[in-house]
Amino acid sequence: MNRIEDERIKFYLEHEALIREWANLGDEVSKIEDERVKFYLEHEAFIREWASLGDEVSKLANQFYRSLENDLDAALGSGEIAGDGVESFFDGTMAWRGLGLRRQDWPQDKDDPDVRLEWNCNSAHFSPDGNLIIGVRTNVKRYRHPFTKERCASYPRQSGWWPAFARVEPPAGRFWEGDNLKEYRDRLVKTILKAWEDLAPLVDEAVVKDPGR
Repeated sequence: MNRIEDERIKFYLEHEALIREWANLGDEVSKIEDERVKFYLEHEAFIREWASLGDEVSKLANQFYRSLENDLDAALGSGEIAGDGVESFFDGTMAWRGLGLRRQDWPQDKDDPDVRLEWNCNSAHFSPDGNLIIGVRTNVKRYRHPFTKERCASYPRQSGWWPAFARVEPPAGRFWEGDNLKEYRDRLVKTILKAWEDLAPLVDEAVVKDPGR
């Protein structure tokens, strides 16, 4: 999916910030002296309709991010990803959806490490407001030791589930027009492949030195 055909969704994406602001003005209708509220009341039906498109945009964004696994499979098939025993995966078990790459011989319980792109399916957008992240995800403490700030400079953030991650920048310009969404797709795929190149060796190190194996 590299093109958005629905003109309503294009309109929403072009004016998303204003639509969200206007929709929130419905809680302030007692302040009739407020020019913003007057605008809301004059255009309330349209604003409510536009704001409701947010759910459709979220569904479309989920489909878009989910479809990136096809691009990873293509990269694997073309030999663009070095090494044997590498596979793509999609994790759709939680509200936070993830897809990425892992080695077949890495441990694969739900808490074990992999390199992934992750987003919240309940609030997915093309302008993700910090909710689209890339890095290594694991909830197993003994795998965290290789992921120092010095070795993960491009992935400077950490959390309980993420020993190293970075936030992904949203698409630039009028990405909803024509085939412009393909530029964003290509950038996301390159972001995942670069994360694999940077971080998979550290996961290898963590897994090899795991005393539990």
